[in-house]
Amino acid sequence: MEKNNPTPEQVEVSEDIIAKARANKKAILWCSVGAFVIIIGVLIWLLVAQAGSRRADELVAQADAASNDSIAALLYTQAANAGYKSGHRAAAQLAVMYYEAGKYEDAIKCLDKADLDDEIAAAGVYSLKGDCYANLDNLSETLDCYKKAISKANDNPEIVPMLLVKEANIYRAQEDYAKEAECYKTIVDEYPSYSMETRTDIKKYYERAAAQAQAK
Repeated sequence: MEKNNPTPEQVEVSEDIIAKARANKKAILWCSVGAFVIIIGVLIWLLVAQAGSRRADELVAQADAASNDSIAALLYTQAANAGYKSGHRAAAQLAVMYYEAGKYEDAIKCLDKADLDDEIAAAGVYSLKGDCYANLDNLSETLDCYKKAISKANDNPEIVPMLLVKEANIYRAQEDYAKEAECYKTIVDEYPSYSMETRTDIKKYYERAAAQAQAK
């Protein structure tokens, strides 16, 4: 049988296909190596993160069980510096301790590190930060924190009215009776059960602020 020898054109095309296949093989190899490196990197990061998170958990547990405030504060500080979810809670706990000791600026620094997912806890962080600023006579920052706390509280009927009362008290200190009245009016209209639960005549405070706003 007669053999059909390839033409020069066919040889050229064949060599080109082989060259491309080799190039693709190298590209696939490097892509595989790159993907492997990324996967290893992610696994290492996860292992480190889990170890760090466990360490923060352990420190917080030890701090919660500590009978001495100084030891608890030290452990909370270490946990807060470690970060992670437990670290954020530790920062909030440490802030409470600083607040009770009258160290309001230190408390604010800790609260800045306390990034909590739970909406009630997040509202508590901003509320406490507002209280710190109030004790430092920085009323504009106080109001800003209370407003953020109200936003985080997401219409919670047990938290929002209390925050509105705090806000109203700051407006009263500023002699802004119109805004004070607005806070109390919101409680009267949207959270009527608050007066019964706390045995506080919110309507009376609203009427007083409204009258003073009218007379001003």
